Amino acid sequence: MNKVCGFYVSSVHLVTMILPYLRERLNNKIKFETFFEYNLTENLNNILDKLIINEDDKQKIININWKNTRIKKYSFIEKGLKNLFDNNKENILLISGSQKYIKETNYILDKFFNKNSNKINNKKITIINCYEVTEFDDNIREILDSHEYIINTSGVHKIEEVFEDYKKKKAN
Repeated sequence: MNKVCGFYVSSVHLVTMILPYLRERLNNKIKFETFFEYNLTENLNNILDKLIINEDDKQKIININWKNTRIKKYSFIEKGLKNLFDNNKENILLISGSQKYIKETNYILDKFFNKNSNKINNKKITIINCYEVTEFDDNIREILDSHEYIINTSGVHKIEEVFEDYKKKKAN
């Protein structure tokens, strides 16, 4: 399981940042499940109207759930994830919202993974947590320490490649 973090300044920036990565992964037939605190559909449509990409790619992107996801019920999320993991070897879970929303969603995902570890053993799972810059104060190090990679408009990179002076906090 890979954990990726990303930082954005607005919902338009978020969509712009993740679109190249999504497009590439969709062309490799990778499946996505999204957990968005806020509806991104309008911003997505506005951006797609300005991009020159083929209609097939555009439709694949539109078919991703860009609406907000209520994470209150574990059973609701469990049903969607079971179907996803039953059919695919590689899956990407894209999460965006406040720190509280991301933390709660990751908690539910951890619960699901622990409960279903036998079914997801041979699956490649990437969790991408996208944080709005205005939502966190001085705890960027804590966020970076809990992830291995970072996503930006040029794709997914090791955190150390993007933040050259960053050194992961060593476990005690």
